[in-house]
Amino acid sequence: TLEVALAEAAYLTALERNGDVVKMASYAPLLAKDGYTQWRPDLIYFSNTDVNLTPSYYVQQLFGRNNGTEYIPVEAVYSNAAVEVQKRVAFSIVKDPKDQSLIVKLVNILPVAINIELELDQLNLKADTALVSQLTGKLESKTAKPEEKTMAVEKLKKQQLPPYSLTIIRIQSGAK
Repeated sequence: TLEVALAEAAYLTALERNGDVVKMASYAPLLAKDGYTQWRPDLIYFSNTDVNLTPSYYVQQLFGRNNGTEYIPVEAVYSNAAVEVQKRVAFSIVKDPKDQSLIVKLVNILPVAINIELELDQLNLKADTALVSQLTGKLESKTAKPEEKTMAVEKLKKQQLPPYSLTIIRIQSGAK
């Protein structure tokens, strides 16, 4: 479900923040034939005629396509001091040295939208646009898929993260 996928996304942001210690992560089990499984979840379900990709598959795909090797340390300031709220919001920022892209990953596992402010001016960005991938939907969804759009970097500074969402912002080859 999307709920499981978002929990996995939050976990993966923690792995990125600790990349100096965590060198790899893997997902198991990967494949399961519908009606012939002994456990759940699996990443990909198939039958004799269909392949069904789970929301967890899309989380793994998005993180795989948007990986970086340099973690950018950042601080979060929360308007709500409740620990229960803060535990349901996760983030990481990494840099991809291959094309110098800056990649911002934001996870909101709250039932409400949250407003965020990204202080991007400190990062000396040259790019005007960014690719935004977003996976969102109802928690029980087994078919949620990410959507992609291009946005102006200026608009990314203040935005609203939908409830139950993973948002990945890739600012292409403009970061110093």
